[in-house]
Amino acid sequence: MRLPAAIVVMAVLTGGCGEAPPVPAADARADSVAARFPSVRDSLVLTAPDGTEVWFTQARRGIDSAGGTCLERGLEIQREGTRTLVPLLMTGTAPELRDDSTFRARIWLNCRPGNTYDVDLRTGQPTRVQ
Repeated sequence: MRLPAAIVVMAVLTGGCGEAPPVPAADARADSVAARFPSVRDSLVLTAPDGTEVWFTQARRGIDSAGGTCLERGLEIQREGTRTLVPLLMTGTAPELRDDSTFRARIWLNCRPGNTYDVDLRTGQPTRVQ
């Protein structure tokens, strides 16, 4: 017995109805990235006498050796309408103003403070404190 072409087409088009499509691996990775890099609001953490501001911006979730978590934040300098990201320096504590051109911050990794850096307020360049 031969089925009319219209019935065959309808069967093919409706064959998967009612079933949820499988979750693509990209969506699973996106969920993992969202958990690792949570979305949080920027927050002002320091203002220099000349009005230059330092803000917490980016965020990542740190995990310590016991499985506990913390939030490690990136820093951005805002001065006269420009924004300068401080490269490769995520921290868990607010930086401290050193003088009119420098602030000090400690790098964090896995919820633990590490080396201390002085950061130039004009360029954003961190320099390890010896």
